[in-house]
Amino acid sequence: MALTISDIFYRLAFVIIVSAVIHRPGELSVKEKDAQFTTERRMIMYVEKDNGSFQPIETGSYMIQNYFDDFLEKKDHLQKSYAEKLRKAEISPIEYYRVLLNMGVSDLAGRVGISTRKVRKHLLPEAFTSIPVKILQRYAEVFRVPLANLFQLIENMDEEVIQQIPTQNPLLVTTRIGGKESERNDIPA
Repeated sequence: MALTISDIFYRLAFVIIVSAVIHRPGELSVKEKDAQFTTERRMIMYVEKDNGSFQPIETGSYMIQNYFDDFLEKKDHLQKSYAEKLRKAEISPIEYYRVLLNMGVSDLAGRVGISTRKVRKHLLPEAFTSIPVKILQRYAEVFRVPLANLFQLIENMDEEVIQQIPTQNPLLVTTRIGGKESERNDIPA
């Protein structure tokens, strides 16, 4: 199971809460003044008040306040660069989704139920054509995408126009939903 951004932050919040609740007085506790952050995303933390009791407070997150925008920007750049590699047939769709979901090769092999050696082979575009449909379906289930998404990239634009554009990868098309006439043909073939 791939972790989402919210899973990561909820787990981080849980670690903070556990360290605040399970502590020796005066050690490793989160004080109320240290847990106050102003962000759009809110969470509940149990903090130690000045009188030594623990009470819940609604607050933001230091991680979200200081690093979340940077994380999203880097994630977007990673997605765009790997999409371009996929269009040029430098990687297979299996590698594209594996990297975007931050999965290791052995983790992916265990989830799909095949050997690590086979997964490494499937990361190459030339081996992608020989993967049985049954295994492709298992990959799609692990990646939580429809099987068809292993053969297309979907881009959302502004207008309600759907267009499929061939890429250098003979097994992949880019499906554009929306976009102005001038934007429709800017994807290299």
